Amino acid sequence: MRYNLPLSNTLYLKNLNSYLKLAEDNLISFKQQNEEFTQRLINEEAGNDWLDEGSHLNNIEWLFLNSIYVTLYASFEHFLYKVAITLEHQPRINIKLNDIAGKGILTQYTSYLYLVGNIASASRELATWGRMTHYQNVRNLLAHNGGIMQDKPQKPLEEHKDFNFLKNEDVVMAGSLGLIRIRNKKILESFIKDTTLLTNNILEEFNQKFPAQVDKAL
Repeated sequence: MRYNLPLSNTLYLKNLNSYLKLAEDNLISFKQQNEEFTQRLINEEAGNDWLDEGSHLNNIEWLFLNSIYVTLYASFEHFLYKVAITLEHQPRINIKLNDIAGKGILTQYTSYLYLVGNIASASRELATWGRMTHYQNVRNLLAHNGGIMQDKPQKPLEEHKDFNFLKNEDVVMAGSLGLIRIRNKKILESFIKDTTLLTNNILEEFNQKFPAQVDKAL
């Protein structure tokens, strides 16, 4: 299958903004719920399940935002998949996407675009990709390790390869093991900004090298 990549990129960017708006709206709602709960505690009007309700409200924010982050990352990967599959169906492209091995599918897609399609902007050596390794690490920790940065507190959390990145993005790293808890939209906005630059660059270069795909794609 060949995709209409300009349309795919437009939809990708619109989806990112939709996810961010969803995060913003729910942050407002969570704040309001917490304020109402606190007031009921002060007025001694909380029910017998106040402890469960308080625990729920304390956790819902970061659980929700962690999930939004994983969704953003998945959307970025899926866009790159569309570009790679469209490349695979170009004339005189004989190497298949599955012929390229990589450490993770993101590496597979970018390697395919760079090595087979000669899409220079897909090279992970470029400065524009510099922060992507951290984004990728964070996604993997959230998806595969329960958001825990260290399985054992064998060394200070500050020495973790992603500590400074997460600190600068105002992400909470709880306890000595570093449980990742996204508490605001800063890292979401950063991800959108950085990946938008990457997808736009890749799309522009792809259309220069393979202009005919736009008219024939689905």
